[in-house]
Amino acid sequence: MIYLRDQWQGSARELAATVGRGDLARAGRYYVTPDTSLEVRQALAEGLRPTCVTAAKEHGLWVPHEHGRHVYARRGPVGAAWVGHGWHHGWPESDAIASPRLLLEHAIGCLDPLDVGILADSALHLGKVSAEEIAALASAAPRRTARVLSRVSGLSQAGTESKVRLFLQLHNVTMTPQVKIAGVGWVDNLAGRRWIIECDSRAHHTGEDTYAKDRARDLRALELGYFTSRLTHHMIMGRWSKTSHTLLQVIRSGRHAEDPARYAL
Repeated sequence: MIYLRDQWQGSARELAATVGRGDLARAGRYYVTPDTSLEVRQALAEGLRPTCVTAAKEHGLWVPHEHGRHVYARRGPVGAAWVGHGWHHGWPESDAIASPRLLLEHAIGCLDPLDVGILADSALHLGKVSAEEIAALASAAPRRTARVLSRVSGLSQAGTESKVRLFLQLHNVTMTPQVKIAGVGWVDNLAGRRWIIECDSRAHHTGEDTYAKDRARDLRALELGYFTSRLTHHMIMGRWSKTSHTLLQVIRSGRHAEDPARYAL
């Protein structure tokens, strides 16, 4: 939580005691609770307003990858430690940190369209913005970003899933996220009719037991005529150029659009 002095209900002495106990800390004009991140505290202490991916982290959104510390300033340029989004005469919201709706607006002018899509998909999935708000953002966005935002559904459970799904949809592949296949179970994405794409949401493996179960599922899917691609977090977020090239090669082969029954064993 972040408070202005006039939002504090107690006396000045009680406020000082609360700060002394470490239950609140001073950050410029604001008083912040201990769960407020260090980068937000530093921004507020310098009279800056966290936005874009920095605000997204505070709202619990799935953030694509490290983009630096993004802020708006009251006047003039920001220092080298920050990624500036311009300056303003008056912050347009009552809260010190940009709302999900506002941070998405700022992200549109800053991030790659797919990264904007990841943020928007996460915000919609978590109920932080409405579909109408996403549509309004898309109507005002540049064409490349608008094409991504028009495909945001909020159905993906992780940014890695969002990135792959949105990329393939941009290439006219029918994508069904979080679909249950009889005999296999729930899968992250079904591309076309028979291409299962599973996406790791974290940078590290989840354990030997999960690894074994996943491979057993892949084998069962193959018996039913599906084929599976398992993409690691690094393949999607750290090596996307190579990964996206491979995905396009599969699309061009047309394998994903075929009837799985033709290939059932």
